Amino acid sequence: MHVFTEKLKAILENKKQRRNQDGFTLLELLVVVAILAAIAGTATIALKDTDARASAAAHVAMMDELNKGIRTYRILKKNELPSRFDSLLASADGSTVSTAADPGMLGFDLGVDAIIGTVDDEVEAIMIDGGLTSLMYIDQTVADTDQEGYDFDSSVTTPCDAANIQSLINSRKNAVVAGNIFMTPEANGCGFEFPLNSTDTTGIQVVLWNGGTERLTGVPSAATNFWDDGEIVYMITGIGPSSTLFNVNELGGMTTVPIYRHVKADEYGRFMAVWNIGTYSGSSDGTTGIDAGEQLELVAIVDGALDTKEEELGEWDGTRNTI
Repeated sequence: MHVFTEKLKAILENKKQRRNQDGFTLLELLVVVAILAAIAGTATIALKDTDARASAAAHVAMMDELNKGIRTYRILKKNELPSRFDSLLASADGSTVSTAADPGMLGFDLGVDAIIGTVDDEVEAIMIDGGLTSLMYIDQTVADTDQEGYDFDSSVTTPCDAANIQSLINSRKNAVVAGNIFMTPEANGCGFEFPLNSTDTTGIQVVLWNGGTERLTGVPSAATNFWDDGEIVYMITGIGPSSTLFNVNELGGMTTVPIYRHVKADEYGRFMAVWNIGTYSGSSDGTTGIDAGEQLELVAIVDGALDTKEEELGEWDGTRNTI
Protein backbone atom coordinates (compact mmCIF):
# COMPACT_ATOMS: atom_id res chain seq x y z
CA MET A 1 0.00 0.00 0.00
CA HIS A 2 2.77 2.40 0.83
CA VAL A 3 4.48 1.70 -2.49
CA PHE A 4 1.26 2.35 -4.37
CA THR A 5 0.77 5.70 -2.57
CA GLU A 6 4.29 6.82 -3.45
CA LYS A 7 3.75 5.96 -7.11
CA LEU A 8 0.47 7.90 -7.19
CA LYS A 9 2.16 10.96 -5.68
CA ALA A 10 4.89 10.73 -8.30
CA ILE A 11 2.35 10.60 -11.15
CA LEU A 12 0.44 13.61 -9.77
CA GLU A 13 3.69 15.55 -9.35
CA ASN A 14 4.70 14.85 -12.96
CA LYS A 15 1.30 16.03 -14.20
CA LYS A 16 1.62 19.22 -12.14
CA GLN A 17 5.09 19.91 -13.58
CA ARG A 18 3.83 19.36 -17.14
CA ARG A 19 0.98 21.81 -16.53
CA ASN A 20 3.45 24.38 -15.26
CA GLN A 21 5.68 23.88 -18.31
CA ASP A 22 2.82 23.97 -20.89
CA GLY A 23 1.16 27.27 -19.88
CA PHE A 24 1.58 30.77 -18.43
CA THR A 25 0.13 32.24 -15.34
CA LEU A 26 -2.18 35.26 -15.61
CA LEU A 27 0.54 37.48 -14.16
CA GLU A 28 3.01 36.35 -16.80
CA LEU A 29 0.54 37.05 -19.58
CA LEU A 30 -0.16 40.54 -18.24
CA VAL A 31 3.58 41.31 -18.17
CA VAL A 32 3.97 40.17 -21.80
CA VAL A 33 0.99 42.26 -22.92
CA ALA A 34 2.39 45.32 -21.13
CA ILE A 35 5.77 44.88 -22.85
CA LEU A 36 4.15 44.49 -26.28
CA ALA A 37 2.04 47.61 -25.71
CA ALA A 38 5.14 49.62 -24.79
CA ILE A 39 6.95 48.42 -27.92
CA ALA A 40 3.94 49.25 -30.12
CA GLY A 41 3.69 52.74 -28.63
CA THR A 42 7.37 53.41 -29.24
CA ALA A 43 7.10 52.16 -32.83
CA THR A 44 4.06 54.35 -33.47
CA ILE A 45 5.94 57.46 -32.34
CA ALA A 46 9.01 56.51 -34.40
CA LEU A 47 6.94 55.89 -37.54
CA LYS A 48 4.72 58.95 -37.21
CA ASP A 49 4.36 60.74 -40.59
CA THR A 50 6.78 58.27 -42.19
CA ASP A 51 4.67 57.92 -45.32
CA ALA A 52 4.25 61.68 -45.69
CA ARG A 53 7.96 62.29 -45.19
CA ALA A 54 8.79 59.60 -47.71
CA SER A 55 6.50 61.38 -50.18
CA ALA A 56 8.27 64.68 -49.42
CA ALA A 57 11.62 63.04 -50.16
CA ALA A 58 10.23 61.67 -53.42
CA HIS A 59 8.90 65.13 -54.31
CA VAL A 60 12.35 66.67 -53.80
CA ALA A 61 13.83 64.06 -56.13
CA MET A 62 11.13 64.79 -58.72
CA MET A 63 11.79 68.52 -58.50
CA ASP A 64 15.47 67.89 -59.18
CA GLU A 65 14.65 65.60 -62.11
CA LEU A 66 12.30 68.15 -63.67
CA ASN A 67 14.87 70.92 -63.26
CA LYS A 68 17.53 68.79 -64.94
CA GLY A 69 15.07 67.53 -67.53
CA ILE A 70 14.05 70.98 -68.73
CA ARG A 71 17.63 72.21 -68.84
CA THR A 72 18.82 69.07 -70.65
CA TYR A 73 15.97 69.40 -73.15
CA ARG A 74 17.05 72.98 -73.85
CA ILE A 75 20.65 71.95 -74.44
CA LEU A 76 19.80 68.99 -76.67
CA LYS A 77 17.31 71.09 -78.67
CA LYS A 78 19.89 73.85 -79.18
CA ASN A 79 18.45 76.45 -76.78
CA GLU A 80 14.80 75.52 -77.34
CA LEU A 81 12.61 75.07 -74.27
CA PRO A 82 9.68 72.65 -74.05
CA SER A 83 6.26 74.07 -74.92
CA ARG A 84 2.58 73.43 -74.11
CA PHE A 85 2.93 73.91 -70.36
CA ASP A 86 -0.30 74.34 -68.35
CA SER A 87 -1.25 77.99 -67.87
CA LEU A 88 -3.20 77.11 -64.66
CA LEU A 89 -6.03 79.33 -65.91
CA ALA A 90 -9.37 78.94 -67.68
CA SER A 91 -10.76 80.73 -70.72
CA ALA A 92 -14.37 81.91 -70.76
CA ASP A 93 -14.91 81.07 -74.42
CA GLY A 94 -12.20 78.59 -75.39
CA SER A 95 -10.28 81.10 -77.51
CA THR A 96 -9.64 84.39 -75.67
CA VAL A 97 -7.12 84.33 -72.83
CA SER A 98 -6.72 88.03 -72.16
CA THR A 99 -9.35 87.66 -69.43
CA ALA A 100 -8.54 84.12 -68.26
CA ALA A 101 -9.44 83.20 -64.69
CA ASP A 102 -8.73 80.77 -61.88
CA PRO A 103 -10.62 77.55 -62.74
CA GLY A 104 -11.39 76.98 -59.07
CA MET A 105 -9.61 73.63 -58.59
CA LEU A 106 -5.91 74.41 -58.43
CA GLY A 107 -5.27 73.66 -54.77
CA PHE A 108 -3.20 76.77 -54.06
CA ASP A 109 -4.35 80.23 -53.07
CA LEU A 110 -4.16 82.79 -55.86
CA GLY A 111 -3.52 86.14 -54.22
CA VAL A 112 -1.07 84.81 -51.62
CA ASP A 113 1.83 83.10 -53.37
CA ALA A 114 0.40 83.59 -56.85
CA ILE A 115 -1.66 86.19 -58.70
CA ILE A 116 -3.12 86.51 -62.19
CA GLY A 117 -1.25 89.02 -64.32
CA THR A 118 -1.14 90.31 -67.88
CA VAL A 119 1.90 89.98 -70.13
CA ASP A 120 2.16 91.83 -73.43
CA ASP A 121 3.50 90.96 -76.85
CA GLU A 122 7.10 91.69 -75.80
CA VAL A 123 6.95 89.03 -73.11
CA GLU A 124 5.19 86.66 -75.52
CA ALA A 125 8.05 87.28 -77.95
CA ILE A 126 10.77 86.10 -75.55
CA MET A 127 8.64 83.08 -74.68
CA ILE A 128 8.33 82.20 -78.37
CA ASP A 129 12.03 82.85 -78.99
CA GLY A 130 12.82 80.49 -76.13
CA GLY A 131 10.73 77.69 -77.62
CA LEU A 132 7.67 78.05 -75.38
CA THR A 133 5.28 78.78 -78.25
CA SER A 134 1.96 77.86 -76.63
CA LEU A 135 0.20 77.34 -73.31
CA MET A 136 -2.68 75.07 -72.32
CA TYR A 137 -5.83 76.72 -70.94
CA ILE A 138 -9.12 75.20 -69.76
CA ASP A 139 -12.05 75.76 -72.13
CA GLN A 140 -15.05 76.45 -69.91
CA THR A 141 -17.43 76.06 -72.86
CA VAL A 142 -16.64 72.39 -73.49
CA ALA A 143 -20.04 70.70 -73.82
CA ASP A 144 -21.06 67.38 -72.32
CA THR A 145 -21.38 66.03 -75.87
CA ASP A 146 -17.72 66.67 -76.70
CA GLN A 147 -16.53 63.61 -74.82
CA GLU A 148 -18.31 60.48 -73.72
CA GLY A 149 -18.83 60.46 -69.97
CA TYR A 150 -18.75 64.24 -69.45
CA ASP A 151 -22.47 64.19 -68.73
CA PHE A 152 -22.13 63.38 -65.02
CA ASP A 153 -25.37 65.28 -64.43
CA SER A 154 -28.12 65.49 -67.03
CA SER A 155 -28.83 69.10 -66.08
CA VAL A 156 -25.22 70.25 -66.68
CA THR A 157 -24.34 71.31 -70.23
CA THR A 158 -20.93 72.89 -69.50
CA PRO A 159 -19.15 70.51 -67.11
CA CYS A 160 -15.76 72.23 -67.54
CA ASP A 161 -16.76 75.63 -66.23
CA ALA A 162 -15.54 76.81 -62.84
CA ALA A 163 -18.82 75.96 -61.10
CA ASN A 164 -18.87 72.33 -62.26
CA ILE A 165 -15.28 71.28 -62.83
CA GLN A 166 -14.67 69.71 -59.42
CA SER A 167 -17.90 67.71 -59.67
CA LEU A 168 -16.74 66.55 -63.09
CA ILE A 169 -13.40 65.41 -61.68
CA ASN A 170 -15.04 63.66 -58.71
CA SER A 171 -17.61 61.85 -60.85
CA ARG A 172 -17.14 58.11 -61.41
CA LYS A 173 -18.85 58.33 -64.80
CA ASN A 174 -15.81 59.58 -66.71
CA ALA A 175 -12.02 59.34 -66.92
CA VAL A 176 -11.35 63.00 -66.08
CA VAL A 177 -8.73 63.55 -63.36
CA ALA A 178 -7.37 66.80 -61.93
CA GLY A 179 -3.78 66.27 -63.06
CA ASN A 180 -4.85 65.88 -66.70
CA ILE A 181 -7.49 68.60 -66.73
CA PHE A 182 -5.51 70.84 -69.12
CA MET A 183 -5.37 68.10 -71.74
CA THR A 184 -7.89 68.25 -74.59
CA PRO A 185 -11.32 66.55 -74.49
CA GLU A 186 -9.94 63.78 -76.71
CA ALA A 187 -7.59 62.93 -73.82
CA ASN A 188 -10.29 63.21 -71.13
CA GLY A 189 -9.46 66.78 -70.22
CA CYS A 190 -11.00 70.23 -70.60
CA GLY A 191 -8.06 72.02 -72.20
CA PHE A 192 -7.10 73.66 -75.46
CA GLU A 193 -3.77 74.87 -76.80
CA PHE A 194 -3.39 78.62 -77.16
CA PRO A 195 -0.58 79.64 -79.56
CA LEU A 196 1.39 82.67 -78.41
CA ASN A 197 1.58 85.64 -80.76
CA SER A 198 4.39 88.21 -80.63
CA THR A 199 2.15 90.77 -82.40
CA ASP A 200 -0.77 90.37 -79.98
CA THR A 201 -1.38 93.82 -78.49
CA THR A 202 -4.16 92.69 -76.12
CA GLY A 203 -1.82 90.57 -73.99
CA ILE A 204 -2.57 87.27 -72.27
CA GLN A 205 -3.37 86.29 -68.71
CA VAL A 206 -0.82 84.11 -66.90
CA VAL A 207 -0.09 83.20 -63.28
CA LEU A 208 2.68 85.21 -61.62
CA TRP A 209 4.72 84.34 -58.55
CA ASN A 210 3.85 86.49 -55.56
CA GLY A 211 5.98 84.80 -52.90
CA GLY A 212 9.06 87.00 -52.99
CA THR A 213 12.43 86.67 -54.72
CA GLU A 214 14.36 85.36 -51.71
CA ARG A 215 12.28 82.17 -51.48
CA LEU A 216 13.26 81.30 -55.05
CA THR A 217 16.85 82.48 -55.23
CA GLY A 218 18.04 82.90 -51.63
CA VAL A 219 18.92 86.52 -52.41
CA PRO A 220 17.01 89.07 -50.27
CA SER A 221 15.46 92.12 -51.90
CA ALA A 222 15.55 95.65 -50.54
CA ALA A 223 12.28 96.51 -52.29
CA THR A 224 9.26 97.55 -50.23
CA ASN A 225 6.91 95.66 -52.53
CA PHE A 226 7.61 92.62 -54.63
CA TRP A 227 6.50 94.59 -57.71
CA ASP A 228 8.59 97.73 -57.20
CA ASP A 229 10.35 99.08 -60.28
CA GLY A 230 13.21 96.86 -61.33
CA GLU A 231 12.05 93.82 -59.35
CA ILE A 232 12.11 90.54 -61.27
CA VAL A 233 8.80 89.15 -62.55
CA TYR A 234 8.30 85.40 -62.32
CA MET A 235 5.70 83.47 -64.30
CA ILE A 236 4.39 80.07 -63.09
CA THR A 237 3.35 77.24 -65.40
CA GLY A 238 2.16 73.76 -64.55
CA ILE A 239 4.28 70.87 -65.77
CA GLY A 240 1.49 68.66 -67.09
CA PRO A 241 1.35 65.75 -69.53
CA SER A 242 0.50 68.00 -72.51
CA SER A 243 4.01 69.48 -72.47
CA THR A 244 6.44 68.54 -75.21
CA LEU A 245 8.85 67.83 -72.35
CA PHE A 246 7.13 64.43 -72.10
CA ASN A 247 7.03 63.64 -75.81
CA VAL A 248 9.23 60.54 -75.99
CA ASN A 249 9.63 61.10 -79.73
CA GLU A 250 11.32 64.43 -79.05
CA LEU A 251 15.05 64.63 -78.42
CA GLY A 252 15.44 65.07 -74.66
CA GLY A 253 11.84 64.06 -73.89
CA MET A 254 11.17 62.61 -70.43
CA THR A 255 9.20 59.37 -70.09
CA THR A 256 7.30 60.04 -66.86
CA VAL A 257 5.09 62.95 -65.78
CA PRO A 258 5.71 63.46 -62.03
CA ILE A 259 2.70 63.74 -59.71
CA TYR A 260 2.45 65.92 -56.62
CA ARG A 261 0.41 63.93 -54.09
CA HIS A 262 -0.04 66.37 -51.17
CA VAL A 263 -3.29 67.72 -52.63
CA LYS A 264 -6.87 66.53 -52.68
CA ALA A 265 -8.04 64.26 -55.50
CA ASP A 266 -10.00 67.10 -57.13
CA GLU A 267 -7.09 69.59 -57.03
CA TYR A 268 -4.36 70.03 -59.62
CA GLY A 269 -1.56 67.63 -58.68
CA ARG A 270 1.42 68.61 -60.81
CA PHE A 271 4.69 70.40 -60.17
CA MET A 272 5.26 73.98 -61.37
CA ALA A 273 8.01 75.73 -63.27
CA VAL A 274 8.90 79.30 -62.26
CA TRP A 275 10.28 81.50 -65.05
CA ASN A 276 12.07 84.86 -65.09
CA ILE A 277 10.21 86.87 -67.74
CA GLY A 278 11.45 90.42 -67.04
CA THR A 279 11.10 93.24 -64.52
CA TYR A 280 8.33 95.43 -63.16
CA SER A 281 8.02 99.01 -64.35
CA GLY A 282 5.28 101.23 -62.98
CA SER A 283 3.19 98.39 -61.58
CA SER A 284 0.89 99.24 -58.70
CA ASP A 285 -0.29 95.75 -57.78
CA GLY A 286 2.06 93.27 -59.44
CA THR A 287 -0.32 92.28 -62.24
CA THR A 288 0.73 94.74 -64.99
CA GLY A 289 3.63 96.97 -66.03
CA ILE A 290 6.11 94.26 -67.04
CA ASP A 291 9.18 94.91 -69.17
CA ALA A 292 10.33 91.78 -71.00
CA GLY A 293 13.75 90.39 -70.18
CA GLU A 294 16.37 89.39 -72.72
CA GLN A 295 15.23 85.78 -72.70
CA LEU A 296 13.00 83.34 -70.85
CA GLU A 297 14.89 81.69 -67.98
CA LEU A 298 13.91 78.77 -65.74
CA VAL A 299 14.45 79.83 -62.11
CA ALA A 300 13.06 77.00 -60.01
CA ILE A 301 10.71 74.06 -59.76
CA VAL A 302 8.10 74.30 -57.00
CA ASP A 303 5.57 71.75 -55.85
CA GLY A 304 1.80 71.80 -56.24
CA ALA A 305 1.42 73.89 -53.08
CA LEU A 306 4.00 76.40 -54.39
CA ASP A 307 6.60 75.28 -51.86
CA THR A 308 10.22 75.53 -52.94
CA LYS A 309 12.68 72.65 -52.81
CA GLU A 310 14.12 73.88 -49.50
CA GLU A 311 10.65 74.12 -47.98
CA GLU A 312 9.83 70.61 -49.17
CA LEU A 313 13.09 69.40 -47.62
CA GLY A 314 11.85 70.87 -44.34
CA GLU A 315 8.80 68.62 -44.56
CA TRP A 316 11.07 65.64 -45.17
CA ASP A 317 13.34 66.19 -42.16
CA GLY A 318 10.51 67.28 -39.85
CA THR A 319 11.69 70.86 -39.34
CA ARG A 320 8.66 72.21 -41.21
CA ASN A 321 5.34 70.62 -40.25
CA THR A 322 3.09 71.42 -43.21
CA ILE A 323 2.41 67.89 -44.41
